[in-house]
Amino acid sequence: MEKTAARLTAPQVDWQEERCTLTLEGEPVLEYVLSWPQVSGGGLGGRWISRYYARLARAWRLRWQREVYWKACIQLADRRAAARPFTPWQAELKGELTHLAGGLLSLRLEGVEIRGDGKPCRVRWGDTWKLREGAPCPLRELFQGEKGWKRRILTHILQQGNARRAAGDCLLDPGWERPARKNLPQWDYCLNQETAEFAYPQCVIAPAAEGTPVFQVPLRPADAEHGDRPDPLQ
Repeated sequence: MEKTAARLTAPQVDWQEERCTLTLEGEPVLEYVLSWPQVSGGGLGGRWISRYYARLARAWRLRWQREVYWKACIQLADRRAAARPFTPWQAELKGELTHLAGGLLSLRLEGVEIRGDGKPCRVRWGDTWKLREGAPCPLRELFQGEKGWKRRILTHILQQGNARRAAGDCLLDPGWERPARKNLPQWDYCLNQETAEFAYPQCVIAPAAEGTPVFQVPLRPADAEHGDRPDPLQ
């Protein structure tokens, strides 16, 4: 009975989805897909997290239904006046669960808007929560007892970036190392298996066409993989 009860109350994440096409005089102007997570079985902390994402979804919805929609309508009017074709704008917010164990919940979210020029504007970030408290988990708590943990993270990122540049699979700006150090997204990370995932904002360390460069950093240093240091995800 106890095991059955534990399964029934185990936290889980369900994704809500909303699809909408906004029009002007019957012509599609903006199409969007909005997804956000809802936590069940997580107690009070899970309810707080769900409320946060409900508010987040509302903010994105209002942005698209107001500011972005109005701009799309202006472009539609300009295209009509010039007898030029108009392509409806596209917008999406999606996400996925990357980790749910050891009292931690981690999610990856990505938003994209494609406007009249067809060039996507992207944003990608991670959220990691202490499920019981319903509060964000500071990155430093995953590296307790490790001196110089932030330096190790940056070293991994710089090594990965330079290796990818050399291999030709990622175009980073000249001198990208300095803004990478300055703009480490340490509050916007997510957990993925035994690594922390960091996505840099568009245009911070690379051209816009590269989107949001992503780096994976092991939570434990290589020389501690077989040591006595506890696994932060357990």
